[in-house]
Order: sequence, then C-alpha cells, then structure tokens
Amino acid sequence: MKIYNKRNFRYGLGMTVLGVLMLLVSIWKGFEVKGTVVMTLCLFLGIGALLRSLSREMSREDKIAQLDERNRLVELRAKSRALGIVELVCIGGFWVSIVGVLCAPSPAQEAFGGMLVAFGLMFTIMLLTELFTLLYYNKKL
Repeated sequence: MKIYNKRNFRYGLGMTVLGVLMLLVSIWKGFEVKGTVVMTLCLFLGIGALLRSLSREMSREDKIAQLDERNRLVELRAKSRALGIVELVCIGGFWVSIVGVLCAPSPAQEAFGGMLVAFGLMFTIMLLTELFTLLYYNKKL
C-alpha cells in the first residue's frame, strides 16, 4: 500500500486517532450528544482522508484542485475576509470592555479590565501582522 498524498494521510491519521480516542473516552465516561456528533465527524473525515491519500486517482484530483488558481484565490480571499471580521470583533470587544470598565461596579471592573487588555493585545498583534506581511509582499513583488 503506497501513500500518494502524505499531507492528507497525516491529516486523516490525526483525525482518526482523535475520533478513536473520543470513542474510548465516551465508552468510559458515557456518551453525550455533542461528543458523539464530533466523534462521528472526526472518524468519517479521518477515514475519508486516509482512503483518499491511499488512492492514486483521488490523490491526483486533490493535488490538481490544490494547485488550481481559482481555488487558491478563493482561499486567499476567504482568509483575508476572516481577518477583517476578526479585527471588527476585537474592536467591538475592546469598546464593550471600555464601557464595562467605566460603568460596571468595582468587582466586575477587574474582569472588564482583563478583557480590555486581551482584546487590545489581540488587535495590536493582528494589525502588526497585517502591516509586516504587507511590507514583506510589497518588497517581494
């Protein structure tokens, strides 16, 4: 048996192992609806990825789809949009935390202060990452 797509094989193996571990924990502790759904998804996705990585034709289709320019453009646009949405969520959380610090009673101010620092730090990291990648690709292209 030959592995044609090692990346999919590692992904499939990891998902299958995760699903089996969740199955063992569910047998030991008892089944819950949410855990059973996640376990089933992990097992199906993992076994499917394993089978695709061991098939020559399916691995060839996966590699062609991965190198397709349209798929790459869609992936880049989706990641860019996701970063924009997360930036907006961080700004919203930042402003809610500011209002919470100013209006909340004393014990809750500490929690809002922690949230304020966390949202501010996340937003700063995202802005710096975006700035550095923009500078990098402007020099590279």
